[in-house]
Amino acid sequence: MRVLGFAVAAALAMGGAAFAQPASSTQSAAPPTDAATLCLDGLGVTHPPVCTKMSATRQPSAPDTCLCLGPYRTVRTPWCGPDEKPPADTAAFDRARAKAAQDGSLFGDRYQGRRFCVPLQ
Repeated sequence: MRVLGFAVAAALAMGGAAFAQPASSTQSAAPPTDAATLCLDGLGVTHPPVCTKMSATRQPSAPDTCLCLGPYRTVRTPWCGPDEKPPADTAAFDRARAKAAQDGSLFGDRYQGRRFCVPLQ
């Protein structure tokens, strides 16, 4: 009986280890957790997303789940670095952001030599 109990415990431990893996190692198409969600209209103007905190997780700081409501396009963009500021928010910047976000992401895109990013709040 002890052998069977040990086998069941070992199987549960192995199954639990698979669930403890980070999402990035189990899903290659998952969006990066170090990305912000922007909601852009057709002109590139940002609108606030509706975010909810994921509570049922084992991660130390679970990412927010953010959705764009209405006719807005969801765009993933990187957070700004510690001493980095995004370009000034002008009409020309909005148009460039709308054009760069056509693929759904602003990763790797730049405006006037500075990358598109969202400042940490």
